[in-house]
Amino acid sequence: MPEVVRSKIYRWALCFVIVLAVAVGLQLTLKLVEHSILASVPKVKLPTYTAEQLYSDPQARMIFLTPRVRGVSFIIYKVQAKDNLWLLAKKHGYSVHTIIGCNPQLKTYNVSTNQKILIPSKGGSLHPVQKGDTWEKIAEKYHAGLTDKDEDLTVSELQKTNYGVSKLVPGEYIFIPRRRPAVDLMNEEMQNAYALRDMFVSPLGGRISSAFGRRKHPVTGQMSVHGGIDIAVAQGTRVGAAAAGVVIVASYDVGHYGTAVFIDHQNGYVTHYGHLSKILVRLGQKVRQGQIIALSGSTGRVTGPHLHFTIKRNDVAIDPLRFLW
Repeated sequence: MPEVVRSKIYRWALCFVIVLAVAVGLQLTLKLVEHSILASVPKVKLPTYTAEQLYSDPQARMIFLTPRVRGVSFIIYKVQAKDNLWLLAKKHGYSVHTIIGCNPQLKTYNVSTNQKILIPSKGGSLHPVQKGDTWEKIAEKYHAGLTDKDEDLTVSELQKTNYGVSKLVPGEYIFIPRRRPAVDLMNEEMQNAYALRDMFVSPLGGRISSAFGRRKHPVTGQMSVHGGIDIAVAQGTRVGAAAAGVVIVASYDVGHYGTAVFIDHQNGYVTHYGHLSKILVRLGQKVRQGQIIALSGSTGRVTGPHLHFTIKRNDVAIDPLRFLW
């Protein structure tokens, strides 16, 4: 090989070695700088709380959930005068079950002024992690939706929603999208309240124009006890049976009720449907829950068309709102 060619090869080889050495040196320098920067950045530690704190304190629950749940934000709301859980849920575009499911500390549907509750931005519920829970078990528990339109709940969706949860720890909470709370995991008082709501359905939809309890009668002007609720609806609205039973009154002349139907549910409970315009059942007839029994009206002692609805147990009137969603 000629000397000139050999000399050029040596020079090119030397240049390559130098460039390679510089590149390696730069890589090592960058690694050292990166390590130094990462070491100087303080590590973020997710807040942790005891099971009791998460159960009883909405503020702790919000702080715990915020960095762990994706796509859902949480706020603490201070209850105002005249607020109720149904109105608050409606304002946020979901059902009352979401507020109940995100506030395991609640033992009643009633809330008081200045009481703090946790409000999520989307419908769903919290699941208190149990011993032995897995993502698969939780997804199966909440698999079915409330309606046929609800998408099935998958393990993948659960994990994506709760992206900050690396391990399922008993006593901690995860968010379950688009689902009601699991009644069997509620406190005893709320389980009992939910059980009552399984007994009856609302006879019709409408605005409650007069609640249960003492009131100034709209016709007589006298203070008296209102033994049911009045639901304002248009004349001729269909009225359904609140539960299965037997018709024990079906008359066009039932005193201040005017036209009315009474149903005995064969378990100590009787329901009254007053101020009707038309009766669609007969005395002694067996009816199923939701069956149309009459049309609403304005008969009897009224100021306008509405349905008067009463629930009695052993002949004692009970507030229907204890039973109805």
